[in-house]
Amino acid sequence: MRNDFDNIRAERETPYRTAAATPSNQYAGLWKQIAIGIVVGHLSLGLIGAVVWMVAAQLLVGDVQIVAPWAGKQG
Repeated sequence: MRNDFDNIRAERETPYRTAAATPSNQYAGLWKQIAIGIVVGHLSLGLIGAVVWMVAAQLLVGDVQIVAPWAGKQG
């Protein structure tokens, strides 16, 4: 094995890319990300809405009592 350190460089040679190939593939997977965002957003808002409706229903029925901790016991 010979020691030839004359041609060593720190930079790597990057392959040449044409400018016409990148714009067509720039937004290739964007529709998937938008669709996943819509589905996840819809599910999370639906879950939050269901929890709010359950709490509101329990408040209207009267099972849940809201007591202020500073009110103290009366009687």
